[in-house]
Amino acid sequence: MDPENTRGRILEAAAVLFTNKGFHGTSVREIAKKTGVNLSLISYYFGGKQGLLEALMVNFLEDYIKNLEEAVKNPRHNSFEVLMEMAEKSLFYMQKHHLRARFVLREMTLDSTFVREITTTYLMKEKHLYAMVLKKGMQEGVFIPVTIHWTIMHFRAMVQMPFLHHQYVREVFHMQPQQAPFVTLYLKEIRSWVLKAVVNRDYLEREKPHRFFSQSL
Repeated sequence: MDPENTRGRILEAAAVLFTNKGFHGTSVREIAKKTGVNLSLISYYFGGKQGLLEALMVNFLEDYIKNLEEAVKNPRHNSFEVLMEMAEKSLFYMQKHHLRARFVLREMTLDSTFVREITTTYLMKEKHLYAMVLKKGMQEGVFIPVTIHWTIMHFRAMVQMPFLHHQYVREVFHMQPQQAPFVTLYLKEIRSWVLKAVVNRDYLEREKPHRFFSQSL
């Protein structure tokens, strides 16, 4: 039995049950049954349900941050392209792990000491990466002067909204965020907002022939 594979299966089962029944409404026994493993194995790997919750959040957030870092490190892109790639990588990552995304984002809205202890470092890294891109874009004249903190809040809220408010997207827009076309369609809306709210129009006029700026506002 591959330990990493077993850990992954346990985490996936926990994500499904925590999402559908809530953390407190789910027992370790149910997770073991859904995974098809011995109850003691969950204690061995995670130390119990609280450890499972922490592992779920940490694993999700670590990979989420890695996706943002990969976008920022891309040397071929200007600041606008980097910002859009950050959105694209985040959305595709959350779409691939939509149950974990729904659960973790929902847990992050709870103002508990436990959640703050887990998420603070990741949230600071996320803020730093976004701020770095926005500052560079303003220095280069790609972006207009903006209030960085508020712009980050608006942008990340748009990126995370479909998975945090899954039911709203389903009921109002009649789409599932995990459906294949969703990210492509939604990225166009995010891009339109960035072009109108953040990108310097003088720069946009100069760069219109560029493939990333070819679409009209």
